[in-house]
Amino acid sequence: MLGIKKQFIKSMIKLEIVGNTPGKLQVYVAQIKKVEDEYKQYEYYAENAMRLLKGVESLDVDYQKGVATIKYDPNIADVQKIYRWLQAIIDIGIDYYDELKSMWEGPGDETKKVEAIWQKMKPVLLVQLTKLK
Repeated sequence: MLGIKKQFIKSMIKLEIVGNTPGKLQVYVAQIKKVEDEYKQYEYYAENAMRLLKGVESLDVDYQKGVATIKYDPNIADVQKIYRWLQAIIDIGIDYYDELKSMWEGPGDETKKVEAIWQKMKPVLLVQLTKLK
């Protein structure tokens, strides 16, 4: 069942490259516009996930435009690999959605919950990163 659910969710999250110059990749993601203000403070974790890929230097999100700008060292990373890494992060988020949701919905401080989620997901991301071609 997860296969169908995952494909449906993935079809809703479309990434569109809207800018591509050496060292700077801009990706439009319509869902970024829907992020509620209370969750924007956790952008740091999205940047940390992106920066696990060698060569990625920063992530800046423009919530009004729905654009994520990724700055990277073109001598280390390339656009195709960054795009595949974005897709991998999305796949992992979908695969772990139920587990992450249950961690989030429990009682306690939101900041601590987000940090606990990051601590759980970082090793998963690192394993996936070793498989990235």
